[in-house]
Amino acid sequence: MNFNHYFTNDELTAILSGWAAYYPSLVVLSSLGKSHEGREIPLLTLTNQATGPDTDKPAIWIDANIHATEVAGTTTALHIAHTLLSGYGTDSRCTRLLDTCAVYLAPRLNPDGAELALAALPKYIRSGTRPYPFDDKADGLHAEDMDGDGRILQMRIPDPNGDWKVSGLDPKLMEKRGPDEQEGSFYRLFEEGRIENYDGVQVREARPRQGLDFNRNFPFEWQPENEQTGAGPYPTSEVEIRAVVDFISRHPNINIAITYHTFSGVILRPFSTRPDDKMDVNDLWVYELMGERGKEITGYKCISVYHGFRYHPNEVTTGAFDDWAYDHLGIFAFTIELWDLPGRAGIADRDFIPWFRKHPHEDDVKILRWLEANAPADALVGWYAYNHPQLGPLELGGLNRMYTFRNPPHALMGEEAEKNTPYALALADMLPRLTLRELTATPLGDRRYRLRLVVENSGFLATNTSGQGQKRNAARPVRVELTLAAGAALLTGQWRTELGHLQGRSNKLDVTAHYGSSPTDNRAWTEWVVQGQPGDEIGVALLSDRAGNIRTSVTL
Repeated sequence: MNFNHYFTNDELTAILSGWAAYYPSLVVLSSLGKSHEGREIPLLTLTNQATGPDTDKPAIWIDANIHATEVAGTTTALHIAHTLLSGYGTDSRCTRLLDTCAVYLAPRLNPDGAELALAALPKYIRSGTRPYPFDDKADGLHAEDMDGDGRILQMRIPDPNGDWKVSGLDPKLMEKRGPDEQEGSFYRLFEEGRIENYDGVQVREARPRQGLDFNRNFPFEWQPENEQTGAGPYPTSEVEIRAVVDFISRHPNINIAITYHTFSGVILRPFSTRPDDKMDVNDLWVYELMGERGKEITGYKCISVYHGFRYHPNEVTTGAFDDWAYDHLGIFAFTIELWDLPGRAGIADRDFIPWFRKHPHEDDVKILRWLEANAPADALVGWYAYNHPQLGPLELGGLNRMYTFRNPPHALMGEEAEKNTPYALALADMLPRLTLRELTATPLGDRRYRLRLVVENSGFLATNTSGQGQKRNAARPVRVELTLAAGAALLTGQWRTELGHLQGRSNKLDVTAHYGSSPTDNRAWTEWVVQGQPGDEIGVALLSDRAGNIRTSVTL
């Protein structure tokens, strides 16, 4: 399968349907719901159904392409699914994961936006296609492929009051005009597009007609439009987001979540609105350990949005998916920003957001040199004449940002996906897992038997996933239920017994072996005395919302 590719909705549907037909015991293809324009939002449920249904297993959630132009996430999600399916039966990790857990994978949450982004004549919007906050098209410049070449580039217009000039380091680049620079040729730069209600004088950036940001519409500290741009009229107002919230809320077996975005090459974690000292400290340590593992695998740093990925030092973002999943449900959720063009060009250890506001022009040259060596010729389009229907003669050109900054060049997409897939599998290997350690029936005489049960959590995370999960009562404690054979009687104990939550290894993070301690707080036990006939089957159901269910029996 070629992963150096960005998949249209039709191509995506064909691939998912093909997998469901070819791997019927491992894949269930369903729909989260319909988008604003009526497209299905596809969902893959990946698990070996022969070892039990998905709802009886701990699970990880993976989604992608919530933002319209961030199509690299879809390819990465498909790479994860392909790796698991093609590796089942031959690769020990893939086999183990599909046998013991469930993967809920939504490769494209925003099919309407992706349809526009991948069209022959593309249109780039932030998220969904529903007009918001108003139905009318605002006055000003709207991005558009004016010359019909399948790209939205930049417009360059000579202007003595312009704030740009041709680079002194390489004429292919534009460089910012100095604050006291008076002599020379200067230009204005605009995104390629058309001006609504142009008055012949003013060229202003227009408020987008499709101004929604789906990743501000989740029910975490949601704020209205005047406080948080793109948030929608109320939490989960958008059908795509309501479908995600509804599904995850109805699947308490989900412990870990990944949402794939672009760009920056960074693993983001909660909170967006609070400093780290407001997070449960044990959860923070677990998040940090998971993030360190991510850096080992992908090379991406892991940072909190609040501390390292804010768009303005005095503002925070609200209504984000990872914040909601962690804060409301105790799920360890990550936003992975795929692809890092500056990083590929050797610009390391930078502040991700502030770099765009201020960096040495030499960084732009590094990016140009990297693109010249590694990207197609049209990654940076030389300036060419174009007669704009409103602005008259000007030039089009500049970076083809869709496949340089926003997403990898096509030839590098597969490499980016391959780099990230092992981290998703590593996180899945951190799920809690309920296992049966002992189940015996010891004769006591007079048709009485002592039943003894020992259960343990063999996974890394606890059966409540996190301290936040415990605080929110997001998952019920581990419990056991007996089903007696006809004529049998329960003499001592309860037919339903609560065993409490079981720790895993996530509360044992100290690395100094000389002071090491490994308590068996991942185990629990209980006993009953039953009366019955030899050969009677006593049904035993071990139930955990987060760590899976086991249904077995013991013979008297």
